[in-house]
Formats: sequence, structure tokens, C-alpha cells
Amino acid sequence: MKFRIYSLSLLFTILFVSNIFAQENSAQYCANAYEKDQSCPETVCRLGCSSGIDYEGCTPGCVPKSCVDIDSDHCPKDSCQLLKGCDNRTICYYKVEPTADTCGEVGYNGQDVPCCQGLEKRCGIEFFDGTCDMIGKDSIYAVPICLPCGNGICNQFEDSCNCPEDCKKK
Repeated sequence: MKFRIYSLSLLFTILFVSNIFAQENSAQYCANAYEKDQSCPETVCRLGCSSGIDYEGCTPGCVPKSCVDIDSDHCPKDSCQLLKGCDNRTICYYKVEPTADTCGEVGYNGQDVPCCQGLEKRCGIEFFDGTCDMIGKDSIYAVPICLPCGNGICNQFEDSCNCPEDCKKK
């Protein structure tokens, strides 16, 4: 019984938030919620500076969270999109404009077309200390990008984590 109540409550929340976003964009939604009763819906908004740029002494407000900080169940389609992340889960990610090309060039992180010939989708980023983050949770590195791995050259966007065959460990 608890599960059924929780499921219905979750479904209502998703439908309610989806309905709100159909009528207004996420910035308007956050600002309107704060103006109405000083609340800030944590699913898609955060307290910050109303200008969108945080600094000490600013006018407080409710502003949209970054796409990567929003759970995929609440991803606002006006400013974000759902993509398959490096951990194979669906994540909320920044909107990637659809390409007019039939394939993704080097660095392409969208998922509406495959990578161009000679490129493959890879994940991972190398930090300055040489450690790797292969998932990029809650960051711009959370989705695979098209890379020319295997050509013997450590190209732009490649490093020892996402393309070890071309880039040697430091």
C-alpha cells in the first residue's frame, strides 16, 4: 500500500511539474514560485541571486539549477534534454542543438546522429594529477563525445583516460 501511495504521489508530482513547464519556461517557473510565496522548488530550482550570477549582497531569488544538477525525472525540456550518460543511465543535460550533418564531428556530444567515420564515442576526462573520471557525474563530461581514437595522435579532446591508445599517461 505504501508503494502505491508513493507511486501515485510521484506520478502526480511529475505530471504537475511537467504541466507547469508546458506553460512557462523554467526561469519563469522558479521566479514565479519565489514571488508567490518565497518558496523555491528544489527539483529544478535553487536559491541564488535573481540575476543568475551569484555574488555577495545580491538580490536573492529562485533560479533554475544547471541541467546536470537536475534529476532526469524532472528535466525541463525548455532548457535541457535527456541524454544517455557515460554510466548508461538517462541524465538531464544541456541542450545540444541538432546537427544538420548526418554524423557527429570531433567533440560532438549530441546523440541524434552517430559519430562520423573514423570517430567513436568515448567517455572520460583526465585531471591535472593524472587521475581519471570515466563517468563525469554532474558535469559537462557526463556524456560521450566523438573522438578519433586509434589514429596514433593525441588530438584535441583526447587524453590518457578517454583515448589511452593515442595519449600516454603523464
